[in-house]
Amino acid sequence: MAGFSGTSPTISLDQLVALNNEMAALVRAGIPLEAGLIGVGRDMRGRLGAIATRLGERMRAGESLLEILAGDDRTFPPAWCAVVEAGVRSGRLSAALEGLSTTARRVSEYRRAVATALVYPLVVLSFGYCLLVFTLTWLTPGLLGVYENLTFSSDRVLAAIARLGETSAWWAPWPPLIVVGLLAVGWYRSGRVMYGQAAGTGIRLFPSLRQVLAEGRTATFAEVLSLLITNGVPLDEAVALAGDASGDSGLRGAAKEIAARLRSGENATARDAAGSRIPPLLAWLLLSGGQHAGLTETMSLVAEQYRQRAARTVTWTVVYLPIVLTVVLGGTVTLVQALAVFGPVIRLLYQLGQP
Repeated sequence: MAGFSGTSPTISLDQLVALNNEMAALVRAGIPLEAGLIGVGRDMRGRLGAIATRLGERMRAGESLLEILAGDDRTFPPAWCAVVEAGVRSGRLSAALEGLSTTARRVSEYRRAVATALVYPLVVLSFGYCLLVFTLTWLTPGLLGVYENLTFSSDRVLAAIARLGETSAWWAPWPPLIVVGLLAVGWYRSGRVMYGQAAGTGIRLFPSLRQVLAEGRTATFAEVLSLLITNGVPLDEAVALAGDASGDSGLRGAAKEIAARLRSGENATARDAAGSRIPPLLAWLLLSGGQHAGLTETMSLVAEQYRQRAARTVTWTVVYLPIVLTVVLGGTVTLVQALAVFGPVIRLLYQLGQP
């Protein structure tokens, strides 16, 4: 079965959010997906419109949505495909898509917040770097000449700085290029966080993104699991499918282990629940066989709690990250520039004040 790989490259995070929202709205409104996606494809331009149109055309030709996604290995994230499968099996595709859309939207908001927070510090850093290169290239050699003329001697520090300025054509372009390259790679990889391990570099460059993503994936796991159990899917199958839908390798492994233990009929212990990647209370309930009353309500509460924590992380980023970056980067640039400009002047005045 042909997938999308030959005609459509991998979908981006923002495009996934847009397509996910459109599909959820179509299902919620009771519009057939094949007709609705074709209409969405006509309204949207570019790659996203082509993907929506292709989905709708293949569904109109008789393929089910699950068959299409099963034959595709590049365009859509595995977590998204698992959420769609869980939604179809539970009969509540709209709710499943909306839950994943919330996680993806949080990540997208975080990326925009980081980009906005980086603008002013990067402007300050660029301006300071240009001033530093100017100081090393033009100001320091002039100060060295004045120093030698007035003191009839040379200063090793000034001479070394002047030699560094003479070689600026070789090293000066590289720091900005390295910074731009790291930011570009981090931005690209952070946009692929829904694809699991492919987002490693982006997560390392933006540490709070790990927290947003982990909390959102845990919420997705709890929500999908609640949907599946509510609609009669066996607990072991529901746990394994919810783990796949989370998009988190740790959750996926823990879910498969719990599913295997449920199938074998093993009993749970407190140590087993505490050592799981799944939240302890939820892990204990699942390992106990899901016989406790209010299991679905508990999972809904867990999901809401993690959604709120992810939202607070995004809010913290929007409010405090610009301040922190401005103080750290701006303060560093100011300190380096002050040392580069006033250091030689102070050394000159010190020598002139000697007997």
